[in-house]
Amino acid sequence: MVPEVPNALPVVATTLARKRGRPLKIDKWILNSEASGHKTITEPRLHFPMPKKIADPSPPLNTKDLELLHHYITNTSLTLGDDVVLWRDKVPRLAFEYPYVLRLLLAMSALHQTRLHAHVSIVSQQLATAHHNMALREVTGLLPAISGKDCSALYIATVLICNYHFAKPPVIDNEPDMVEEIGIAWWFVFRGVRYVVDSMGMEAIFSGHIGPFPPEAPGGGLADPLKATIDNGYIPWERPLASLAVLFSGSNTPGSESLVVASEALIDCYREVYGTADKPEYRTHGKTHVVMRWPWVLEDDFVGKVQNLVPEALILLAYFAVLVQTLERFWYMKGWAQHMIMGIEKKLDPAYLQWIQWPRNQIGLERTVERSTTT
Repeated sequence: MVPEVPNALPVVATTLARKRGRPLKIDKWILNSEASGHKTITEPRLHFPMPKKIADPSPPLNTKDLELLHHYITNTSLTLGDDVVLWRDKVPRLAFEYPYVLRLLLAMSALHQTRLHAHVSIVSQQLATAHHNMALREVTGLLPAISGKDCSALYIATVLICNYHFAKPPVIDNEPDMVEEIGIAWWFVFRGVRYVVDSMGMEAIFSGHIGPFPPEAPGGGLADPLKATIDNGYIPWERPLASLAVLFSGSNTPGSESLVVASEALIDCYREVYGTADKPEYRTHGKTHVVMRWPWVLEDDFVGKVQNLVPEALILLAYFAVLVQTLERFWYMKGWAQHMIMGIEKKLDPAYLQWIQWPRNQIGLERTVERSTTT
């Protein structure tokens, strides 16, 4: 007795009786001629169509890119924000339709690998740079003609380009670059995200592959690995920021009115991140949408003031660095607050160094800055 085999192919009967109708073609079978009255099949002969000539050998698989994609889905996508479903499930589907999004996923995955595995650092950085640069050229060309069809892809692309810039350590060339050294080159990249949102609106962006809008609140399923980050809770920020109003009120800097507006916007962000002494917030880290609202609402002339080393603008930027530190639960943001403060300290007029003592203390640079008589 033959045992039953689950999921096995059905067994074909070994005898086929002839019937009236279409003639049975038996040229593909080896027949037992000794059988009488019936033809018995003893063995099938399998025929596979083979090309007469193989024109070109099959291209090799790009196993490194496949490895990067696997790492993105299983690791990197879990570290890009609270909405794990968006980055792990929805964005990869979008990426298969828009190659520049796929390249940016691979670039972020490669940079993530450099943080986790030092032995692959050089190769991964080279791959990250190559994928990012190719995607950046394509995205730059597409942005002026953005439409409802590709706005979701361009939004995700500009966000990933911004995250990539944070993830890639800043490089200071031989020629002095104030924007890069102070740590605000990302500001120009961030403008790409703002352009997409201002042009199309969030409802159009969060449709199709990455919909619905508003995004669904995270429910059950995988736990957010970022939740394990320990928050420091409320810090007494009210008095230090109020003192900036005194500084700006006595300023003779052209355009000081815009600095007052910028400081008020910064206070709003502090209030939403940290709460107040009367109503403190205990979960303070990871509020990207709050922290990045400040550069979002500022006019481009603020970057001009920073480039011109206007002291009041540099001081405001130092206070913003404290908020940036609350985003360092994300691996690609680590070290940015300190980088910004140290760059500002090098460029700030020595007479104003005392104004950045509080921000320095908050990010762990507790050494007292001393006034210098040299430039």
